[in-house]
Amino acid sequence: MAEKMKTLAILCLVSQVIIPTVNSAAAKGGVDFSILIKNEMYHVTKPSVFYNCRSPKKDIGWRKSFPSSEFEWEFKVPQFGNGVMVHKCRFRSSLGTANFEIRTLSTTAMLCDGQTCKYSIRPNGIYFIGYELYSPHAIFGRYFEFSRPVEKLVEPWKPWSPQQLKIMHGRVHPEPDSDEEDDD
Repeated sequence: MAEKMKTLAILCLVSQVIIPTVNSAAAKGGVDFSILIKNEMYHVTKPSVFYNCRSPKKDIGWRKSFPSSEFEWEFKVPQFGNGVMVHKCRFRSSLGTANFEIRTLSTTAMLCDGQTCKYSIRPNGIYFIGYELYSPHAIFGRYFEFSRPVEKLVEPWKPWSPQQLKIMHGRVHPEPDSDEEDDD
């Protein structure tokens, strides 16, 4: 009987914490989140990076960042994990290009160490800085999920193609058509 009372008391305490949190999120119409991008392109000849991230509701525009600079923007994510906010991000640097999607759910908070998801621009690509879930092994016949800190490469730099480099440097000149010869 004492064990049941203890379990009931714990359940009551947990519900007192969960219910106000859910109600406050419902009143706002979603869960507040932000994405933070930091340039860590140290010891690179041309360390500046241009990037653009946009969702169906917001476009942050193209940003130019230098080493140690940070940029953060806020948005709302549908509550209860039943909706996702997708940001399509494009990065351009002297090392190449990187394109990827950032998918954020209301349950992503446990992977982002709160409501701020952090990304880092580094010489070998774009990294996610946060936590990952893992199950090391079965303990007493059950699998338990744990979290651990991680700095994970999300997208490596893809080198610029020769055609892209020509366009960037303005060296593209239309070649004369072989069909158009002067008859003079």
